[in-house]
Amino acid sequence: MIQTVGLNKSFRSGWTGGRRLQAVENVSLRIAKGGTLGLIGESGCGKSTVGRLLLKLLPADEGTVLFDGADITRYTMKQMRPLRQQMQLLFQHPDSALNPRRTLLDSLLEPMKLHRLLDKEARIAKVLELLELVGLQRDIVYRYPHQISGGQVQRVVIARALTLGPKLLVLDEPTSMLDVSVQAQVIELLQHVQRQFGMTYLFISHDLELVRHMCPQIAVMHKGRIVETGNAQQLMEQPAHAYTQHLVQAFHVVRPGRTK
Repeated sequence: MIQTVGLNKSFRSGWTGGRRLQAVENVSLRIAKGGTLGLIGESGCGKSTVGRLLLKLLPADEGTVLFDGADITRYTMKQMRPLRQQMQLLFQHPDSALNPRRTLLDSLLEPMKLHRLLDKEARIAKVLELLELVGLQRDIVYRYPHQISGGQVQRVVIARALTLGPKLLVLDEPTSMLDVSVQAQVIELLQHVQRQFGMTYLFISHDLELVRHMCPQIAVMHKGRIVETGNAQQLMEQPAHAYTQHLVQAFHVVRPGRTK
């Protein structure tokens, strides 16, 4: 579904005297249709930048992005517009993705309005159907974001992403701001949604436990580079790169007695 070859991205920073900082260096990834790839690494290693490069929310300095067989590397904003329905992003801070001055119904309807999908009645019917799918009561649509819990906000954001019927979902630390009990519910929901709609996931996280549970394949990122990729179980049991070994060792220290 999505493939990158040799992606590079740097940013100019004022506090370094105008020098460019290499955020992503020679990153190549491949995610099969309906599959899930976990992208793990410490904060600031470039994970979120990779996610935005995949979605063409940031232009790459070098490299290639292939989406569903099409080379979208040099697509203009106008060319990308019809593809926006097929690729969506779940933010680390879901509450910032919703307008605090608009009801949840307005926020849920907005993507379909922008893409001119369905008529008004059909849009509302789809919103109500998706709210049921993500485990929310219909009357929640008349509330504002501050009137519901963090877990409910994340469910609303998931429902909004589904209104456009995407093929690819980039999940950028989607549970990091939630309580542990709520994290498990959201992960279970994401797995259910993927099974039902056959979507492809890039799951970005610094939490090895979550990634191991969610993703059959893992890519480890360190200082802007992919240092190791592989099957989740094999990578946990036989990490090859020194940085991956450090992550796995830290995981076992935090969770003593866990070997698999």
